[in-house]
Amino acid sequence: MKFIFLVLAVLVAFVSCRPAEEIDIAKSPSYNGPTYNKAPPQGYFQYANAPGPHEYEFGYNRGNKDHSRSHYEQSKDHRFRTRAKWADTHGGYGEHYWEYNHGDYSAPSYHAPKNYDAAPVEAPKY
Repeated sequence: MKFIFLVLAVLVAFVSCRPAEEIDIAKSPSYNGPTYNKAPPQGYFQYANAPGPHEYEFGYNRGNKDHSRSHYEQSKDHRFRTRAKWADTHGGYGEHYWEYNHGDYSAPSYHAPKNYDAAPVEAPKY
């Protein structure tokens, strides 16, 4: 048993110590180069902008000729808004718009409702 373990340990050490074959991936026929140097398909992009400490905006247009999606989001001061649009070649189309505007803080504050005292209920008699 010890001999088998010793042979396996030597085999693992031999295999792990051999230098790996150098593979030049750039010469591979399936390698298309880095994606950061390629322009996206026409009309598709993404961006982000943070002009101040409490504001940002970002958006993108993604997809292909059969299906596309667009998203835009902005937060500035106490206002948040976003828009999502999508479309496909099967006639599917949709848009959603959201805007949250946190307004006047001098408005009366929320008052919790008063406790409700329910009348006692008698147990059914069988």
